[in-house]
Amino acid sequence: MAERPRRLHRITVALLAFAALWCVVQFVLSLFVHVAVRPHPGTVSPPTRTYFQAFGPSEVVLTAIGLGVVALVGSLLHRRRSGGEPGAGIAAWAVSIAAAALGVIGFASLFGVAICLLLACTTVRRGRSRSVTKESPAILGAKQS
Repeated sequence: MAERPRRLHRITVALLAFAALWCVVQFVLSLFVHVAVRPHPGTVSPPTRTYFQAFGPSEVVLTAIGLGVVALVGSLLHRRRSGGEPGAGIAAWAVSIAAAALGVIGFASLFGVAICLLLACTTVRRGRSRSVTKESPAILGAKQS
């Protein structure tokens, strides 16, 4: 019987998609949310510029980093799952934890994405995969003798 292709769990895929959507929504919101800008130290002008107008390049970089992190974790999880390896793996956990740390340190837009990635890592099964636990009858016979 042909073995079913190993795919990521639906919840894992949904969390990865939500994390990517989170990045895109934050970028789109930066085009519409107005912020106060300080033209001179100590003075604040009324909010006349959007966040993107004030901080455009950094917003593009943060969005690219967020989408890159989501793609990297998704790729790592898919590779482990298609290879029959249990759990999310050290690399996926490390990237997710690094994104969370960056979110706490100062890149707040990455924090929500990192929460989704950490949850995605927890949804990957930790137990042995079916292909690892199955043994052929020839191997079983050899163990008994």
